[in-house]
Amino acid sequence: MSSAQHSPPSYEELAALVVELKLLVSAQAVTIADQAERIGELERQIASDSHNSSKPPSSDGLGKKPAPKSLRRRTGRKPGRAKGDPGGWLEQVTDPDVIVDHHPAVCGGCGAGLAEAKSWGFSARQVFDLPEIAPEVTEHRLHRAVCGCGHITSATAPEQVVAHAVYGPGVRAGICYLSAYQHLPAKRLAEAMEALFGLPISTGTVMSVLARAHEGLAGFEERVKEHLAAAPVAHADESGVRVAGKLHWLHVMCTHLVTFYGIHTGRGRSAMDDFGILPAFAGTLVTDALASYTVYGRDQALCGAHVLRELIAVTEETRRDTVWAQAMTDVLTEAKDAVADALTAGQNTLAPDILQGFQDRYRQAALCGIAANPHSGTGPKPKARALAERLRDRTEEYQRYMVDFSVPFDNNQAERDLRMVKAQQKISGSWRTLTGARRFARIRSYISTVRKHGIKPLTALRELFAGRPWMLPATS
Repeated sequence: MSSAQHSPPSYEELAALVVELKLLVSAQAVTIADQAERIGELERQIASDSHNSSKPPSSDGLGKKPAPKSLRRRTGRKPGRAKGDPGGWLEQVTDPDVIVDHHPAVCGGCGAGLAEAKSWGFSARQVFDLPEIAPEVTEHRLHRAVCGCGHITSATAPEQVVAHAVYGPGVRAGICYLSAYQHLPAKRLAEAMEALFGLPISTGTVMSVLARAHEGLAGFEERVKEHLAAAPVAHADESGVRVAGKLHWLHVMCTHLVTFYGIHTGRGRSAMDDFGILPAFAGTLVTDALASYTVYGRDQALCGAHVLRELIAVTEETRRDTVWAQAMTDVLTEAKDAVADALTAGQNTLAPDILQGFQDRYRQAALCGIAANPHSGTGPKPKARALAERLRDRTEEYQRYMVDFSVPFDNNQAERDLRMVKAQQKISGSWRTLTGARRFARIRSYISTVRKHGIKPLTALRELFAGRPWMLPATS
């Protein structure tokens, strides 16, 4: 080899190499930061469950549960039945249907027979059981009479008796109850009706009964929409469902007395406008942070339970400062407890200094959250940053419950009404047709509403098929 091949690099070559390495290191640093952010996001998704996100408890699976982090404050009360709550248990009745006497045959002391001995009293034990259930068949005989003029006139059948053999209101009510409230699919429902009541029912009959209920509740649904549009405070939520193999959305709007369910292909404003309730609504709407809701109602209130779960997810993050999230959690829950205490004391507002203290702490926690999660302006924002900005930008909606005691802290009313309908997917699977899904939604609206008024679903359904559906009073 020549000596030229072993000559050291020149200054210019070394300088160029340094520049090249600096650029490489800078590019790698950006890549590492992006990968770290992506890994953190994936870890967050894996760690997400019902305690730190909006996922339902049923999605948590059978794995080891994390240590519970209740959002409730300690009350000092012991677990178990509350004082004064009567509870529930099986009690003897004073007038049993059947009495069976049991007499001892021989003396337990000397062994003598006791056939002729007189009774010295007894102790009673009662067994509550179901008798074998058989359908009750009522025959309507439509007699014919001959007039003196020679014309023969036949009696008119009752309105519900439209054929030689029909199912009565009780049977139809049972079909609707098992379908829309107990979530049985048509085939299993037919099997249950035969096994429980000795009634052979086809799946076609099930479908026709549900169709008739849907038609009979059209007026009820319009009355529900009127009540919701006039409500001072209402709740709304939505959840994805499968209909005919495609994604649809189950929408709910409700109060503590009224429930509306609707199935639509869309999630946002197009669906909400089609249902026709929210465009006419002029009260305070309690929702999650879905942007589509922001155009409806006079005021907005955002669910505190939703944001508390998001804050828990932030506090479980180990790569960034999470003190702000705990501070925000504290102020939201302490304000909620203060509102509850004020209501118990007969007050309708928080003291001005107390309210101002909560609002100052809230604002400070949100600003600290933004500072603790910097964002360069390129690429997606960290979840914590987006949450802190939302808390800052939508302060009034998150604090609505602090200043207006008629507005609840959370959107649990809508979530409760939505949760049991989602059970339909687990028990019966997806709906095969949009028509079937909409029938279910209207019947379930009826059942949910009558239950809120203390009426038994079977009673209300029987009245429906007797031509007297329960109705809400007309709004003024």
